Amino acid sequence: AAVQELAKNFKDDPETKSWLKERATKNDKWDVRRTAVEELAKNFKDDPETKFFLKEHATKDDNFFVRGAAVQELANHFKDDPETKSWLKERATQDDKWDVRRAAFQVLANHFKDDPDTKS
Repeated sequence: AAVQELAKNFKDDPETKSWLKERATKNDKWDVRRTAVEELAKNFKDDPETKFFLKEHATKDDNFFVRGAAVQELANHFKDDPETKSWLKERATQDDKWDVRRAAFQVLANHFKDDPDTKS
C-alpha cells in the first residue's frame, strides 16, 4: 500500500520513478517488487524506458508473480506498439515458467482476440 500511495501522490516528483525502479529491482519481497512494477507502468507509461524495464522484469525477475505482472502491464500499456504482440507470443510459448506463459496467453486473448495471428 505504501508503494501505491507514494507513486500516486508523488508521481510528479523526479525521484519517484527511480525510487520505484529500485523497489522493483532490489527489494527482497516479491509483492513489493510486483507493486512497484505495476505502479511504474501505470504512472510512467509515457517514458520510453518503461517498456524496456517491463520486458526486463518479465524475463529476468526471480519470481513468477512479478514476471506475470510485468507481462500484464506491458500488454495493458503498450498494446499498440507493433513489437508487443510478437513479444507476448514468445513469452506465451517459450517462457520457462508456466504461470508467465499463462499470463501472456491471457493478455493475448484479451487484447488481441480479433487478430488472426493470435489464434495460430
